Amino acid sequence: MAHTLESLLGETVTRSSGQPVSVRSLCGKERVLGLYFSANWSPPCRMFTPTLSSFYQSLKDGSSACKEVLEIVQISWDKDLEGYTESTQSIPWLSLPFNQRDRQRKLSRKFGVHGIPRLVLLDAETGRVITRDGFDKLSEDTTGSGFPWRRKSLHDVIKGTLLQAVDGSDVAEEVDATSALEGQKLIGFYFSAHWCLPCRYFDPELIRAYQLLRARGERFQIVFVSADRSEEAFQRHVAGMPWLTIPYEDPRNQAVKKYLGVDGIPMLVIVDDKGNMITMNGRQALTEDPQCKEFPWHPRPIEELTPLSSLHLNENMCVIYFTDGTEAGLKQGRLVLTEAATKEAEKGEERDLFFFLAGEDEFSDNVRDFADLDDTCPLLVILDSPEQNVYVCNEVKVTSKTALDFIDKFLRGELTPTPIPPLCAEGDGNEAGTVS
Repeated sequence: MAHTLESLLGETVTRSSGQPVSVRSLCGKERVLGLYFSANWSPPCRMFTPTLSSFYQSLKDGSSACKEVLEIVQISWDKDLEGYTESTQSIPWLSLPFNQRDRQRKLSRKFGVHGIPRLVLLDAETGRVITRDGFDKLSEDTTGSGFPWRRKSLHDVIKGTLLQAVDGSDVAEEVDATSALEGQKLIGFYFSAHWCLPCRYFDPELIRAYQLLRARGERFQIVFVSADRSEEAFQRHVAGMPWLTIPYEDPRNQAVKKYLGVDGIPMLVIVDDKGNMITMNGRQALTEDPQCKEFPWHPRPIEELTPLSSLHLNENMCVIYFTDGTEAGLKQGRLVLTEAATKEAEKGEERDLFFFLAGEDEFSDNVRDFADLDDTCPLLVILDSPEQNVYVCNEVKVTSKTALDFIDKFLRGELTPTPIPPLCAEGDGNEAGTVS
């Protein structure tokens, strides 16, 4: 999967000597590619780098028993070329050139890197993530005996005692997680807390949907993952919940949250019986589909642009095709986007882009205003809200091939962005950098 790694890093990276190295040469079976997010100005990075270097060298010289080959590419968070040069001049591994700042930002965003040091390990044959927590893993396992620290299954993470609500009783009974989840085709992990007002509004909606689905014969179970701040609040919160619960202050609350990449509440994550992700956006899906007609809400290649799309628009790169809102216009939009959207959706959790069809409505107008787009219709754009950029397709006639070419050029970094101008709240001059 050389193309996957090249799409992340470009065609070449460099040695500390400045010698270019082909990214294709890093690919292969039983190879692991580490992305080391680091900076010279960071004391934690300066403390961790010698540990990583020692482990790296042990793999290179054969003193480690591990059979898998590790190569590392340092992704610099240094603020200037001088800092980059100082941090990379003596490293034994490779680095992304300092002038590729756009690629550095995209990598940081893609892998959810909000602080350093961070070590992300990829399977160099498939390009898939092995772990995003290489820093924590090596800090705990300094000899690297568990390298490359492939993730446990979700079932292994949740294994142990859970609490099961009992009808007519205030006291939950303890059950074994494996037995309680056996035979369930779908599992929802519900992240919530009593102190969270949106959670308390969503709780009854989820209870209603859960009862509806169970009555319908769906083999579906929910596991509640608490973010409550006291046991008293936890007990008040779980009262009336008809599903399974991880006990208060059980380390699995954090383990499941980390495993699934949850960073906010309320959140409903749906997985299948093998632990494969179906959707991170169960809450949004239930809000849009209260009768659960499309449950379990497999992601669709193309979604309609609605106010509930704000989360995707603000956190991801999104392809938007603006139409006149007529049935014919929306149909044409689907024809234009379907091939590209389906191709991207096949990447699953590794997808880079989300696709939306926009009509003539207030929210679509708000998105146009946010990105400073004119009223041209149809109009194909790629909105990169996290980087505050927009890319506009200037072709007069937009076809499926036009869309594919436009998107391929974007993914190869060949398009020039237009910066999104700061939006100011009327009358107070405060910047607002998100779609709402």
